[in-house]
Amino acid sequence: MGILWVRHTPASAALVRASLLAALAGTAIAGDDAFDASLIASELIGNAIRHAPPLPSGHLMVEWHIDQTRYTISVTDGGVRPDLATRQPSAWEPSGRGLAIIDALADEWGVEPTEIGTRVWASRTVPANTEAVSRAAILTNH
Repeated sequence: MGILWVRHTPASAALVRASLLAALAGTAIAGDDAFDASLIASELIGNAIRHAPPLPSGHLMVEWHIDQTRYTISVTDGGVRPDLATRQPSAWEPSGRGLAIIDALADEWGVEPTEIGTRVWASRTVPANTEAVSRAAILTNH
């Protein structure tokens, strides 16, 4: 499990992507699957920054849980948005696709109130990459 407290600024997305990719490096989740996880994290952060206030500390709380073939990523902000839904922006709109991207990449996602704000989460199971698991086992045994 990883937890990051990041500032409520767009630059935080890069920090979260890098931290998540580093956490995934020790698992069988690699390549395109790791890229998808980082994209989900970026969209969760972007949505929180654009559409919600920060937590009282001025931060967002980012959490991830990673098993060998499954991950869950969440962002907690200071907003109250129990009615989040994907939408279909026109081709000319420069934004509005974040939840649609998350919906396309994740197996499931949701939103829930917490004691400190609102948590938006997404999870995905990826096929086991036996070659990556074998390499990880070799590296950890030496």
